[in-house]
Amino acid sequence: MLTLNNISKTFHPKTVNEKRALDRFSLHLGAGEFVTVIGSNGAGKSTLFNTISGFFFVDSGEILLDGEDITYQKEYRRARKIGRLFQDPLKGTAPSMTIEENLALAYLRGAGKNPVFGLDKQSRELFREKLAALGLGLEDRMKTKVGLLSGGQRQALTLLMATIITPKLLLLDEHTAALDPVTAEKVLDITQKIVAENRITCMMVTHNIQSALGLGTRTIMMDDGRIVLDLSGKERAEMTVPKLIERFQETSKKNLDSDRMLLSGE
Repeated sequence: MLTLNNISKTFHPKTVNEKRALDRFSLHLGAGEFVTVIGSNGAGKSTLFNTISGFFFVDSGEILLDGEDITYQKEYRRARKIGRLFQDPLKGTAPSMTIEENLALAYLRGAGKNPVFGLDKQSRELFREKLAALGLGLEDRMKTKVGLLSGGQRQALTLLMATIITPKLLLLDEHTAALDPVTAEKVLDITQKIVAENRITCMMVTHNIQSALGLGTRTIMMDDGRIVLDLSGKERAEMTVPKLIERFQETSKKNLDSDRMLLSGE
């Protein structure tokens, strides 16, 4: 489904601030695979997502999505096939518009249609059904402006918007990091349900090592723009946080220096 062949990205090349964020990075994801991505700050996680989504182009290598070469495809064209959630719950929704208006925009964009004024009965029934499945009571607040929702409600709505037309790939960039623990757990439960029911190929960046090992089907660990650990199957199921940290130190020859990862992994 998703293939990355030796992609590289360097910022500020040939200057004192040169930084190679991705270094001949290669990865293949099968259809319906759910991969969690971990790594300390500066490992290249956000750069990886930005290159996949088309926020900027790679310097070299190729990106294939469902067999299509999208390496130099514009971001707005990829957005019809790739859903993305960010850490900030305020991103991804229009606060001055209602819940149903936000859903309508996402639905029409995903279907490749131009937005039109007014919603038909069939669309409203679909939105209500999808909202009810979230279990947050938003199906009874479809006329409410999104700016009045809590952070968790907005992030759940953004997730629904990103998947209301099933994307070929879903990128979750620490989408629960700004939420309180209880709300974050609820949004993660909703995420797993939506991804599983629709068999969406998914990548999720997280600083929580325990979540990385417990969610999805596979875990990769990045360092200096490369994959240093790739865990799946029995090896992943038997992996513990202390063992993972030890494996990282053995493989990379360095200590894990992210306080967020170490604290969230306890």
